[in-house]
Amino acid sequence: MGWDLAAALAASLCYGIASVLQAVGARRVERSEQIDPRLLVRVLGSLPFLVGTGLDGIGLCFNLIALRNLTLFTVQALVNTNLAVTAVAAVLLLHARMERRDKLAVTAVIFGLVLLCLASGPEGRRGFDLGARYGLLIAAAALAASAIVVANVFKQVHPAVLGALAGFLFGCFGIAVRVIPSLALHRLVTDPAAYAAVIASVTGFMFFAGALQRGSVTATTAALVVGETTIPALVGLIALGDTARRGFAPLGVAGFVLAVGGALALSKYGELVEAKSADHATHVFPQTSNEAAERPGA
Repeated sequence: MGWDLAAALAASLCYGIASVLQAVGARRVERSEQIDPRLLVRVLGSLPFLVGTGLDGIGLCFNLIALRNLTLFTVQALVNTNLAVTAVAAVLLLHARMERRDKLAVTAVIFGLVLLCLASGPEGRRGFDLGARYGLLIAAAALAASAIVVANVFKQVHPAVLGALAGFLFGCFGIAVRVIPSLALHRLVTDPAAYAAVIASVTGFMFFAGALQRGSVTATTAALVVGETTIPALVGLIALGDTARRGFAPLGVAGFVLAVGGALALSKYGELVEAKSADHATHVFPQTSNEAAERPGA
């Protein structure tokens, strides 16, 4: 279990740093009124966003390792502590300042993380049969389609809504990875859960980019954490048989509340990240001519 916990922490580290870089990169390109693949093409042309995406890829590998051997309850809470990493990365890369409440939130995240690790028990042995995995694929496709309709029909929708949609999709990805019975290539290409994971991750990433570009990092990150954490945790506990160590359930609940609550409190720190990112990141990632031309107001 020790290596699995280390993998979840490594994923959190990668995701936390990536969020700062992606926020910088998303703001450097022209704002899009549509949430579609063309937005991803544009933001991936920005160096900070591209580097952040590379870190996301590394974090995903660690996340997959953790998801295969730890409970969804534990992994989602651990990975979502990346907001603490985001706060520290903002200080180092963007020269932002942490106020006392932000330091308290970081402490809450770390303390909650320790409690959660102490309470974590073996993952449930139940899984999804083939029919249930087809149901998961249908649910992922329906959620992605509904999200696209909502975002493109209601173009002035609050960034928190986009963040929540991204969180639900990433949560669906976590469930899909957990229930895939085999990672052998010849099994993956015929498994509906694998396609559910692809649909949910790509669409979730697209909505996350759109939310970062459109508005408040605070609202986006808070909604993302809630959406990504709660649904997979409930599915793990109800449908997959996840449990805490005997007698440690209250400790696990307390750790979960502290970790996620601290992460949500840290999402307020995103306003400072948002305000500072454009001004203080150019010395680390100088703008290219294309980025300068595409940046709003250029």
